[in-house]
Amino acid sequence: MRQPGPSRRLVGALLVLVALAAFIINTVSRDSATGEVSATANPTPIEIQKPNFFIHIVGQVRYPGIYSLEVGSRLIDAVVASGGFLAKADQASVNLARTLTDGEQIFVLAVGERVNESVGDGSSGSGLISINRASQAELESLPGVGPALAGRIIDWRSANGGFKKLEDLKNVGGIGDKLFSGFSKQITL
Repeated sequence: MRQPGPSRRLVGALLVLVALAAFIINTVSRDSATGEVSATANPTPIEIQKPNFFIHIVGQVRYPGIYSLEVGSRLIDAVVASGGFLAKADQASVNLARTLTDGEQIFVLAVGERVNESVGDGSSGSGLISINRASQAELESLPGVGPALAGRIIDWRSANGGFKKLEDLKNVGGIGDKLFSGFSKQITL
């Protein structure tokens, strides 16, 4: 005769259910403790982009034009973006390691070419001297500007991507308010 109580099949099924529940609980708690994300989550990666700015490169490059570069780009990046130097380019006419600024124009000269040959002379059509294009001699023609100061003006514009406004000349060592006012009516950007 059989004794009253749970059947062996029922006990076996309960044991399987308890084992399965223990396995699921153990797996879930292990994943949350290690910080793992379940397979059902699909996070979208966030892409951070650097801001861009524009430069204009002309002269002895394959594709002169306006290019958008990332902030912090150097002149070599502009040359690469424009397709590289042409065979007759004077690579020493530009500082390839210089950091660029928004809105500047870069002139790549040909071997043997001088600044005033490639972009016209340093004067504008009105007879004013362009502080961004003038040669050493043209800058020396300004009252109170000698060879040393003209050299510092050229060095400053090369290092800083040119002058954005006339008053930037006061950032060049040796040019104060008095000297600047003495030639300010004779210059242009």
